[in-house]
Formats: sequence, structure tokens, C-alpha cells
Amino acid sequence: MGVCESSTHSINPAVRKQCRPHKVAKTGRQVYYSVMSLPAREEFPALVMQLVRAKFPLVKILQAREGFAVTVNGNLASLENLYRIVSLRPEDLTQHVNRWVVELLRASEGTNDQEGTFEELKERLLPLVLSSEGAQSRGPTVVTEPLVDGLIVAYAIDSDRTISYLARSHFASWNITMDQLHETAMENLVARSEAMSAHAAQDEDGRVNLILFQQMDGYDASRLLLPTLHERLREHLGSPFAAAIPNRDILICFRNEPEMLERLRTQIADDYRSMPHQVTEKLFLVTADGIAPLSGPSLSEI
Repeated sequence: MGVCESSTHSINPAVRKQCRPHKVAKTGRQVYYSVMSLPAREEFPALVMQLVRAKFPLVKILQAREGFAVTVNGNLASLENLYRIVSLRPEDLTQHVNRWVVELLRASEGTNDQEGTFEELKERLLPLVLSSEGAQSRGPTVVTEPLVDGLIVAYAIDSDRTISYLARSHFASWNITMDQLHETAMENLVARSEAMSAHAAQDEDGRVNLILFQQMDGYDASRLLLPTLHERLREHLGSPFAAAIPNRDILICFRNEPEMLERLRTQIADDYRSMPHQVTEKLFLVTADGIAPLSGPSLSEI
């Protein structure tokens, strides 16, 4: 079975509330919690298990032996992204947990996707840019190939509410090359991105200095791969220009100028550390020849 994750997204709010540790009281099958409170990280697995057992009594959920995770009907499920989503909207804790477990259950039932032929699934294949560490956390069974230092490309079977990572065993059964897989996934990403909108920011002189893509479909960071990205944005941002993908649901392109780099470093680092589906804190150059790491200090050092 492939590795699956929710495609539910969260938008970074302008103001994050400071929250106190969460306290839970359970009466019968109803779980109560204080509104606007964020559970402490070490308490979160137990809280998730209580909420899931109250709402879905037939689901077998246990704390994983290692890591910040649980098992759901025997399948390992990381809590990292769920915790980050809850930290943004703690008042919606129950709703987030219910949606998370429902999507996990749907993903685990998606046997057709895990057994489908290339012809059946080729229109739903898309590339996913991940950090090298993120790819390792999904295990060695996922099909990946290197992009640049610290980043890799994985391949997703997209559906309405979940993203299933293409497993090596599944890919092997198709008897196609990696080039064919990549070309198919890129064609689908280009088609999906043709009508996308962008948000632009200007300086005091009316010069565009930042363009942000946030379609919230799970593939915003992957749009760093678009073959026409440099050609379309260079007239606005100069060449080469800088780019950042702190999490899966945003692509930030901006002028490669010291003032812009300094201004954005803190926000990019903050988004990387706090938002769900993190990718990387590193910055990149988008050139006519492709993508390259932007040299400079790590954002974690600032």
C-alpha cells in the first residue's frame, strides 16, 4: 500500500494566538475541551486517540512505539501536520481530528489506486517536491528522484481528498521508464496550472518585487518545477530571481536583491517551522537553465 496523506490545507493567519496547555475531561463517549486552548505536544497523541475513539469506536487507534505518531487500524500515521494545523485553529480541534481520521480511512480503502494500471491513473499523476528528510520519513518504498541539494521529487496519485504517494512496487508493475513517469506528471502539473492566479506585491515606486502562488491544491511548492516559470516571471522580477517553498501550499518568487532577501528570511523561516506540510527553509535561484540553491546562511541560523 502506498503512503497517503490528507490534502486538507491551512492558511497562515496574520496573528497567532498564544494558547495555554490543553486539559481534557471525558464523560461517557463525549470529550470536552476548553475553547481556544492548544494541547501541549506531549499530550496531543492521547487527546487525538480520545477524540477518535469517541467519534469512531470501531477504529483501532494506538500510540506508535516511536515518534510523534499513532497507528490507525494498523497503519502508521504521523501527527506532525495535524498538530501544526490545530495550532493555527485550536478552536476547531475536533473538526480537524475528525476530518484527518476520515481521510486516513478513505486513503486506506483506496485499493483501486494502489492497484490501478498506468493507463487508468496517468491523468492523476503529479510531481511533489519534498525535502530529502520528508521523503525519508515516508519510507524507502516511495518512488523519488533527486532535484537539487536537499530536495527530491516524489510522484502522487491525486484524488479529491487525499494524496497517495506512488510506491516502487506499483511503479514497477507499469513497465515504464522514470522519464515517462516524470513527463506524464509534469504535463498534468502544467495543465493544472494554466489558469492559476497569483498575488503580486509592489514597492513604493510601483515595481513588482514579489509574486506569490497559493492555489491550496497541495501542489503549490511543486510549481517551482514549471518549465515556463522563469520565462513568465523574469520581466517582473528580473533574472535570475529567488524562490522559497517553506511548505507544500505556497510558492514565493521575489527579486534576488539583498533588501528583499533580508526582509523575507524571517517570515520564510517562521512559516517553515510552524505551518503544516513543511518543505524547506532554503532559498533557491530560478534561472533560464533551471533551479539552483541560493548560497547564504541557513534560515535556522538567524
